[in-house]
Amino acid sequence: MKLVSTIGMSLCLFAANVNAKSEINFYDYSIGVSYQNLTASDYRATSDGPLINAGNAHAIGLYYKGEPHPYLQFATGLDYMYMDDTSPFTQTVKNELTGQVSNKESSITGFAMYAEAGFKFTPDSIDRLSIGVLGGYRYNNIERSVFRCDSCESQELSDFESSMYAKGFIEYQVTQDVHIQLNYSTFFADNGFDNGLGIHISVFGL
Repeated sequence: MKLVSTIGMSLCLFAANVNAKSEINFYDYSIGVSYQNLTASDYRATSDGPLINAGNAHAIGLYYKGEPHPYLQFATGLDYMYMDDTSPFTQTVKNELTGQVSNKESSITGFAMYAEAGFKFTPDSIDRLSIGVLGGYRYNNIERSVFRCDSCESQELSDFESSMYAKGFIEYQVTQDVHIQLNYSTFFADNGFDNGLGIHISVFGL
């Protein structure tokens, strides 16, 4: 009788565990991909050069996100960045393999690293949805150069300052393994980026 009771209790615990795993819950940690469209301030490629209309920058990257508590969230990521060069410089280059000489225009590329943390809130009335606000720091390394030309001129765009920022977000869990976050960032820098609109897609829970 005792053996039957033990087996019955074990089966109940097993069934409860299976049922709990079948429910959709946010993972504590996840990795994913991101895209952000950043509005840039005007810049000078050189200290005495003309002011250039920067337009928008596009940032594509990978990130790691954690939620150590239901009301806390943090993330860190690495982005590759591309920006339209509205006033490119032109340089004559020679193909080392074919010997062909051509004129190439500069482009603006670089990378960024960031870390952020803040609070999130999950309303009881809306299933799978959460909202929150994060504060973070973004490091930018951006230059203006001719693509795939080692000996060509390059200009480091130091006017794109690394800066603190605030980010508000809305996040929705589509499935047990996928959740999507829409966010809006405001940067606290005199020069560089003003704001950004982005999307994060988490594709794997740890």
